[in-house]
Amino acid sequence: MYKSVQAFFKSENDAEKARAALNGLKTNHILVDTLPEDSETLLLSPLGYTRDASSSIGPMGTAGPASGGILPVFDRISEETDDEEPRGYMVDFEVDEEDFQEALRVLMENDGYVNRNRFGS
Repeated sequence: MYKSVQAFFKSENDAEKARAALNGLKTNHILVDTLPEDSETLLLSPLGYTRDASSSIGPMGTAGPASGGILPVFDRISEETDDEEPRGYMVDFEVDEEDFQEALRVLMENDGYVNRNRFGS
């Protein structure tokens, strides 16, 4: 089963690097697009490693760093997202559940943020 994901980036270059890396995973319909200036305001969150060992198994069945999965990091938002630069580029795609954590890792490594409302709070 596939999951729909949207990630937001500061630069087109970051968005394109993420798209190139996502092409190596089980993904469909990868689209890079710009956001119009008058688009709705989204509450975006950075991605980070969790400490819950049961939440993720990394590539080849190994546990990821801190033995956790990758999820939006809600408690660090105010500390780490004080930059005023808008995230005007979006990567929209579908990813197979099997590659979901790896896709989130790609987004995290390319400074992609996600809409926290799609992950819960």
